[in-house]
Amino acid sequence: MVRTIFFLICLFPLTGCEFFNAEVKEYLFQFNSADGSLDKVIANGYLLIDGVKTDISTSNIQELSVSEEFIFLTAVIGGDTYYLRVPSQSKSFDLVEDYLPDAMTFLSNLYTPTGGIGSLSNYSVKAVDTYEGSGSFDLTAVGDFMANNSTQPKAIVFEFGIDFDTKRTGGLAGGGGSGNGSGSSGNSGSTSCVNLIEAKNLVSYWPQITSGNATGTGKRVAGNSIFADYKTSDVALVLEGSAGGTRYVVQLMFTASNLTANKTLEFRNAGTGTGLTNIGAVGRLIAFNGTVNDDWRTNRDFGKNKNMGTLRILTVIPKITGTYSFQASGDGYPSSNNQFVNVSGTFCID
Repeated sequence: MVRTIFFLICLFPLTGCEFFNAEVKEYLFQFNSADGSLDKVIANGYLLIDGVKTDISTSNIQELSVSEEFIFLTAVIGGDTYYLRVPSQSKSFDLVEDYLPDAMTFLSNLYTPTGGIGSLSNYSVKAVDTYEGSGSFDLTAVGDFMANNSTQPKAIVFEFGIDFDTKRTGGLAGGGGSGNGSGSSGNSGSTSCVNLIEAKNLVSYWPQITSGNATGTGKRVAGNSIFADYKTSDVALVLEGSAGGTRYVVQLMFTASNLTANKTLEFRNAGTGTGLTNIGAVGRLIAFNGTVNDDWRTNRDFGKNKNMGTLRILTVIPKITGTYSFQASGDGYPSSNNQFVNVSGTFCID
């Protein structure tokens, strides 16, 4: 009787057989340039090293492995071989060299990361068998990398959207450069904007507000919408993201004349209540959890006229992109409270 029911289910157009196969939870999809299996993969993205952008596509991939636990990617870009490993979870990760369970590894033959964060987002995989199925996901990474032949760090931003289907044919030809995207199931590739927020070593007045990594949205607003002593022409980039029950808001503020591609600024200001100057930027983190919130700034008394970090503006057209890393404190730090935080990440704003 059971065999008869199973046979009848498999006769329907939305085959019940596929329904049973879709329950496969353990899988391993492997694609390799050597055996021609990359024709089942469509990939689009870019690599940005100190403002120099290189578009990347399926043709840059040497190997791609996707399992229920990890993603491994090897790609050749501009004569250098890059290796990326990330757990198969849609979240943000630290960029480190060690193969830790909760870390993204991103390095190359020429560069080694000295710090930064990465993210896996929009991860969606359907396995109809151990080695058969389809899926898509977006990979991003931003950080400071040290070249093997240099003592000066370089800012690196990496965005890559991948879509694969083991039944697809001709995917490599359809992959193209960073503007293509056909058959990517909504995957935006290099046209997407990713804003990353990493709040580390966070000490708040409220115990429910803690450190975290978040991926979120970004927008540009007038400086005086943040602080009244700033000008309408001043620039404020506002990033928002949530993690672990806490919503993080990062505000990056500087004068309009500093909104220039390949511009590096210090987070340096004369203090709370003083306007922005061309000398530096101001960074602020606001965190919310339930009914409480807290606030850290680079221009509190502790940070007055000090270099509290670095803001790098990489591009301004067609999108405002860059990286940031700053220290910020609460009012009265360190004499009357311990409120302090290290904030870093990347921004991309239309």
